[in-house]
Amino acid sequence: MYKNQDKINSFELIAIHFWDELKDIFTDKGALLILIGAMIIYPVIYSIGYFNETLTDLPVAFVDLDHSSTSRKYATMIDASAELNISYKPENLQKAEDLFMENKITGVILIPKGFEKEILSGEQSNIAVYADASYFLKYKNEILATTYSNAYFSGAVSVMRYMAEGKSIEQAKISMEPLPAQTHILYNPSSAYGSFIMPGLILIIIQQTLLIGMGVLGGSFSESKNSPFLLQGIKRRKEILPYLAGKTGAYLFISILNIAFAVVLVHHWFHYPDKGNMMDVTMLLFPYLLSVIFLGIGISTLFKHRESAIVFMVFLSPIVLFLSGLSWPISAMPGWIVTFSKIFPSTTVIPAYLRLRTMGAGLGEVKTELLQLYIQAAIYFVLTFSYFFIRVSVGKRQEKIGIKMP
Repeated sequence: MYKNQDKINSFELIAIHFWDELKDIFTDKGALLILIGAMIIYPVIYSIGYFNETLTDLPVAFVDLDHSSTSRKYATMIDASAELNISYKPENLQKAEDLFMENKITGVILIPKGFEKEILSGEQSNIAVYADASYFLKYKNEILATTYSNAYFSGAVSVMRYMAEGKSIEQAKISMEPLPAQTHILYNPSSAYGSFIMPGLILIIIQQTLLIGMGVLGGSFSESKNSPFLLQGIKRRKEILPYLAGKTGAYLFISILNIAFAVVLVHHWFHYPDKGNMMDVTMLLFPYLLSVIFLGIGISTLFKHRESAIVFMVFLSPIVLFLSGLSWPISAMPGWIVTFSKIFPSTTVIPAYLRLRTMGAGLGEVKTELLQLYIQAAIYFVLTFSYFFIRVSVGKRQEKIGIKMP
């Protein structure tokens, strides 16, 4: 209890609530583990898991029913690709299927009988690829490797035929590919999965750990039956703003530490794409943090027990990840789901953050999202302020009729 409460000014109230909130965070082991420990563990563990970035040397079986020099050359080309590694060469498709069922391989490539004869006679030959489409990353690698190998192998065959007709090698190359395609992969040249998902995932981790940690503290506070205010009676109304400012400042302080670690250090350690200006990134993340904190303060008042916050937020986390657009493009979602997704600040900030950090865009190019985040923060602040204003007003009326308030 603080002495001379009637003489406390607004700045002192902000400082008191700021330090009280920090004290609650650092004395609550559960909240400390979520708000700080999880922000250290999750980004590092996920980044280590995605460290290789791309899938390489996936084990496949090569079934050669032709047993010719041409089929062996094709096998060498497949094996030389970065994506696949021919680990087994079974005699028939049945044995290859057994290997697949035993989880020793991820796919099968079948060369039919008569493969060389059809090629030498100028006929079209077919190659069968059995790829596991239940795992899309592996499926993509298998199809990609065989598609490229087929293109180069077919090109070599075409060049040899043109040269046999008396054309030079340059003419043969032009005849084989009269309209060459040049592919330029932007912003993620290696097509690495970690570089694609981790920058956005880090922002979701920041949001969810804040919401869970604030919910846990809110549940603990509800269990204690205490009042969040220091002033009594009608003077409590003027304490609402200092109270919210103090709590917001405490969580901003924690968030700055988390961002310095996850957004700066983890990005640098694992070499994620980084073309953005850190000042622009900071200016984007500021309203994002305000939105999350005001949302968290409001939600934390709904939990009567700390366990309820954990259960609810853990249930919510997969939904937030889906609605963020990382696992499935927002453009492919129904309109009502897109509208619903705007409830979460992460849905708005992630596309803007990726444009700043990965694509090298300027702050002016994400001004729409920046404005949306400030509007979102304002809405959550008004809702949270209104809740406490109503709570204080109801408490005042109850005190007048003799009901003792905590």
